[in-house]
Amino acid sequence: MVRSLHPHQFRSPWPMYYWAKGLRKIGPQRHDKNKWPVNRWFPELNPKIEKTNPKQLWNYTKTQPTGYVDPVSKEFVHVPEMVPELIVPDLTGFELKPYVSYKVDNEIEKREKAYHKLIKEKGSIEMADLYSDEDQRWPPPKTTPKLLFDIHYAEKIRAEFNAKNKKD
Repeated sequence: MVRSLHPHQFRSPWPMYYWAKGLRKIGPQRHDKNKWPVNRWFPELNPKIEKTNPKQLWNYTKTQPTGYVDPVSKEFVHVPEMVPELIVPDLTGFELKPYVSYKVDNEIEKREKAYHKLIKEKGSIEMADLYSDEDQRWPPPKTTPKLLFDIHYAEKIRAEFNAKNKKD
C-alpha cells in the first residue's frame, strides 16, 4: 500500500526473484542488470522505475499494445484502431433490469416463512407441495427421480387411470 511518494514508503519492488517454485521462495537478487519486478503480487511500481521505462517492464501489466514500434525510426506508432472499445448493446425496451434489487432478500424470506408455515399446517413437505405452486416453494425442490416422474408422467397416468375407472 502506498501512503505517499516518499521513497521510504514507496520501496522498489526489486531486487527480488524466485529461487524455486512455490510460494515463499523469494530471495534477494544480487545482479543489478535484472532490476524489473518478477513478483507480480504488488502491481504498483516505483515512480523512478516508471520514468526510465526499461524494456523489461513493457509487458509487466500484460495489456495489449495500442500500436507498434517502427523498425526504422525505433519510435512507437499509435494506431487508433488498436485501442480497445467497450461495445454496449442498446437496451431500450428491454424489460429486465441490469441489477438485482435489494428487495429480493426480503421476498425470499417471505416465501420461505410462508412455505414453512404451510409445511406445519399440512404436516409434511409432500402435502405442502400438493397445495402450493412452484413459485411459492422456497428453497426450490431438489430434482429427484420422483419429482421428474411427477412433473412428466403423473398427470397422464392419473388421467388414464380415471378414464379406465369411468369405463368400468
